[in-house]
Amino acid sequence: MLRHVGARWVMAGLAGILTVAVGAVEAPSTARACGGPPPYMPIGLPRAGATGVSTATSIIVLWQGGPAGLALQAAGQDVPLAEAFNLGPGAENFTRGLSFWLVRPATANGLLAPNVEHVLTATYEGSPVVVTRFTTAAGYDKAEGVAAVARGLHLWRVRYPVSEISSGDCVFAEYHGFLTVDYDPATVPNTPPGSVVHTFQLAPKNGGTAQVFNYVGDAPFTGLAPSGDHPLPLGLWHPELDPTREYCLTVSAFGDGDIGRARLDSQPVCGKVAQLSASGAPPSPVISDSAGGGGCRVAEDGRAGPALVLVLLSLVSVRARRGLSRRKP
Repeated sequence: MLRHVGARWVMAGLAGILTVAVGAVEAPSTARACGGPPPYMPIGLPRAGATGVSTATSIIVLWQGGPAGLALQAAGQDVPLAEAFNLGPGAENFTRGLSFWLVRPATANGLLAPNVEHVLTATYEGSPVVVTRFTTAAGYDKAEGVAAVARGLHLWRVRYPVSEISSGDCVFAEYHGFLTVDYDPATVPNTPPGSVVHTFQLAPKNGGTAQVFNYVGDAPFTGLAPSGDHPLPLGLWHPELDPTREYCLTVSAFGDGDIGRARLDSQPVCGKVAQLSASGAPPSPVISDSAGGGGCRVAEDGRAGPALVLVLLSLVSVRARRGLSRRKP
């Protein structure tokens, strides 16, 4: 059964489960295979058929792995491309295992040609395919969008039996991280909600390496909370989590005209990591909330921890009493 380390996480766990029940983007599905996502035809943003696209727009390609044979034409003329830039892993709706690549013309400003049709092609499984086809506007504007509003973050680390690792049920390590996110999506001018790219950045509150996940889809990304006696890591994103650290999440977003518009970043929202154990796994190590970690030690800032201070004061008191007793006639 699931075991919480610390009663304070019960309400957080219930809130995360309710979040998943409301938002179906991360609902577990037995149809998902652990051997990798099915073949996914590369697609581009702006999506095929888009019109009036700002000339200050980056093309985003969603691909399984690295793109191959990218070629751009504007009004039937070849447009040299700069090297594609990897924005990191992500997902589109329920499709996992994608990489987000930023593609721009090889010009000083990276702008698209005005008032013409652009066609981006690539090589997929040995054959040329159309990634996206859209028409640009006469130019671009700098009208600002509305940033996402981050409202809540819940984090869990689930421990699994070592014997279960790579046994065929999606458990590939002794520990897997889970999270749920509550936020209001961003809005970007001239960009349908399902084409706005949201980038989730999760980093330790007091400094450390950030983990990034990109998402685009018709419904907001909600994450997945562990539920049941043996929750499986079937979510779109399972970050590496250290239960001794607090983490903060920010949500960035962009779409049409991203080169000319101001960057859209949410305020950070922070949360601690609740530890759970799946059925068959030993209890997770207990993490003390105190700076002293439950023992006599010196705090990380160089000052004596509370336990050590009490011991020292006790010793000083005993020695003082002994000194006074010796001075008595």
